[in-house]
Amino acid sequence: MALDAGWLHTAAVPARAAFHAFAADVEKTLALLAAALRGTRVQLNEFPDLREDIRARAVRHRRSTYALVNVEADRIVNSLNTLREQVMERVRAKQRGVAGP
Repeated sequence: MALDAGWLHTAAVPARAAFHAFAADVEKTLALLAAALRGTRVQLNEFPDLREDIRARAVRHRRSTYALVNVEADRIVNSLNTLREQVMERVRAKQRGVAGP
């Protein structure tokens, strides 16, 4: 929602190539999480490093034009990394036979 609100007050700029790679990694992360919840064995090393995506992109693009996108992308990474930890813990608990909430 913050991105939508921000677009009202900024000029249109083209999406960066690095953003497309980040978006693809976000989609891969969500697909792996869904697969894990559906019972597919997913290893932690299969997940892309979203934090590294952000670091690499931020170093190359420090322009204020992309400041809001950079902040929101960082929030997305925080949320997805937390979700990954929770999903993988739930999957491990289920495999051990421990009932979850």
